[in-house]
Amino acid sequence: MNKNFILFFIILVLLTIKVVSIKFTNFNMFGDEAQYWLWSKELDFGYFSKPPFLAWAIRFYSEILQDSFFYLKLFPSIVYFLIAWGVYTLFKNVGLKNENALVGSLTFLFIPAVSFSSFIISTDLFLLLFWTLSLNELIKIVKYQKITNFIFLGIFLGLGILSKYAAIYFVLCFFILIIIDKNFRKIFLDNYIKFFLSFLCFIVILLPNLIWNVNNNWVTLQHTSDNANFENIQLSIIRGLEFLIIQTFMLGPFIVLGRFFGFKKKEGFQNFFLIFSLPIILIVLIEAIIVRANANWAAPALISLYMYLYIGLTNFYLRVFNYLFNFVFCCIFFIMIGINYPSNMFNRISGLKDYAEDIYENASNLSKKNMVISDRLLFSSLNYELRKKNIKFFMPHKEGAEITNHFKISHPLDESMDNNFIFIGSLSDINYLEKDYKLIKKDSPNQIFTKRRLDVYEVIFK
Repeated sequence: MNKNFILFFIILVLLTIKVVSIKFTNFNMFGDEAQYWLWSKELDFGYFSKPPFLAWAIRFYSEILQDSFFYLKLFPSIVYFLIAWGVYTLFKNVGLKNENALVGSLTFLFIPAVSFSSFIISTDLFLLLFWTLSLNELIKIVKYQKITNFIFLGIFLGLGILSKYAAIYFVLCFFILIIIDKNFRKIFLDNYIKFFLSFLCFIVILLPNLIWNVNNNWVTLQHTSDNANFENIQLSIIRGLEFLIIQTFMLGPFIVLGRFFGFKKKEGFQNFFLIFSLPIILIVLIEAIIVRANANWAAPALISLYMYLYIGLTNFYLRVFNYLFNFVFCCIFFIMIGINYPSNMFNRISGLKDYAEDIYENASNLSKKNMVISDRLLFSSLNYELRKKNIKFFMPHKEGAEITNHFKISHPLDESMDNNFIFIGSLSDINYLEKDYKLIKKDSPNQIFTKRRLDVYEVIFK
């Protein structure tokens, strides 16, 4: 039986499992996902913690289809098919035969990292897409130096930054390539005017977001520095090891083992892919050891590292074991979602819809037209779950106080507020209100999705 037919059949099986699981699960939208959806309803050139491209894409997608849970959860899988197409063309551009490139791009679709993140709406989606397209253009520049490739490099890299600021790693790896690779250094020096054109295209794409940041006092830089949080340094080698183990698992442990057994060295553009992966992994590893690091902070490195490992892996048995492991992981993961498996890993997406409906149904008609919510994730989730109700949402924020999330910019609770509202949070968050009010404490519904208890009140103005 044709190998490509088998792979297409496997992809079809996995896609069917994903679709059925999404259709029948009782899990809800995670707070960050709901936040991106909410941003898509209020289009802008930037947001407090993230650039705007994902919000634009969700808006475009929702206008064509719907913003129901089912359709939104299919969105990541659609983007990953575009990424897989980019991986296919990248394999072709580095010299792989059509069949080998097709197999590499299809098997990419069910590595654990893709299986996991294809259920999550995140800024990594378009970061990975434009990272892959940027690598394609850079490979073409190495081979041809056509002016169109320089233009597209700048455009794709600009769109990558508009997707997630971590795309700046591409620029770092680019300069490392210049320093390490003498052949590319010569190409760079011989074509510096064309590379300057790439830079101009990059700046033009990025300019609206830069202007937004200037107009909003560079709040994104503040958020980034808070994430780094180097004031709370706590060295931990264990965290570093955990990070490396997770990255290995996300790629597929057997393809990583293949690096040490039956591996072709220095084949084609393998060194190129190492340069666009190892520096990122090293930087995030250091962050993990010094402070902390989320596994997805090294996401773009996994594209380049997967390319490197796939090109070099020759051991037939490790390839087969890698496919089997990845297939089984994907099946188990989505079956757990489909049957609403009671695991701690799913707590943060459990019970949000029921919580929102309980809050709304138990509130009196005096206050249910307005909601004030202190927690960013809950603010986003309740906006999504109650999107068909006629409710105005606000975030407590005293003018002049520190801005800690985007909703303090877009939905601040004004100190002169005098309309009754439902309040979820700590009473100290609204003590700046000028008008006199009385409080009616309500029973707080079950909160599986958070360990922190959130009190519920009706605020009635006198």
